[in-house]
Amino acid sequence: MKKLFFREKVMEAAAGPCEGVMIDRQKLTVAIVGIGHGAGTTFIAMGLAFRLAEMTSGVTFAETSLHRREDVSPYRLLAADPHFRDKAMGNRKPDGLNIYGKVNWQIFSPDPLRHDRGKREEDGTCTVRDMPGRIIIADNPGELRNADIITAVVDPFPPRISAGLETFKKIKEMADSENPEHRRIFWLLNKSGEAAFRRETERFLRIKFDIEQAAIPQEIFYRAAYSCTQPYFICEKAALAGINSLAHKISESI
Repeated sequence: MKKLFFREKVMEAAAGPCEGVMIDRQKLTVAIVGIGHGAGTTFIAMGLAFRLAEMTSGVTFAETSLHRREDVSPYRLLAADPHFRDKAMGNRKPDGLNIYGKVNWQIFSPDPLRHDRGKREEDGTCTVRDMPGRIIIADNPGELRNADIITAVVDPFPPRISAGLETFKKIKEMADSENPEHRRIFWLLNKSGEAAFRRETERFLRIKFDIEQAAIPQEIFYRAAYSCTQPYFICEKAALAGINSLAHKISESI
């Protein structure tokens, strides 16, 4: 019985009303980019959206990756919660709202819409700038030129870093050549463990991490799935210190 009440309390928090309005003027676009596949970009982006929505209004999560494993798509992760399913439009719609956890979710459904993702991006019918919202969290976008803030998510696992070096070099060149007042770039170490991992990763990439997010135990993701909610809502707040730090850095730019 206690578990049931806990689950209902979590769901109530997740489905809370959306405060404020989705203002289209003066958008702040935040790109969350993974250095290699499997860096944990979607977890960071979704957690950031939930955290920012607790701090301000007008937060939109935009699914922008055209290549994603179906089992970890935002739609699959969110649709388990009946509070989301009741409101889900099933596809990303620039002129519509899909509110869950005080966040506007602009995401792709599985079939058959996934097959024309590339076309919809190319013809400009579904761009991030068109979406309603004051703060747009873009999950792994291919285009970074229009982002006001870029957060590069790095998993310290060496093979994963090696696979993402092309993306890393692209962001590093932007960081080295641009005026910080024009575009902010944050380096986030995800799934951090021993201090030696951070030192070796910084030494290899020749950067200094701005934010460190501890590894979330795998059991949290399973508990969330079986409780029909999101990991963010059942994690201890201390375990999400990195996401909270990133949210505060972004809020300073609003």
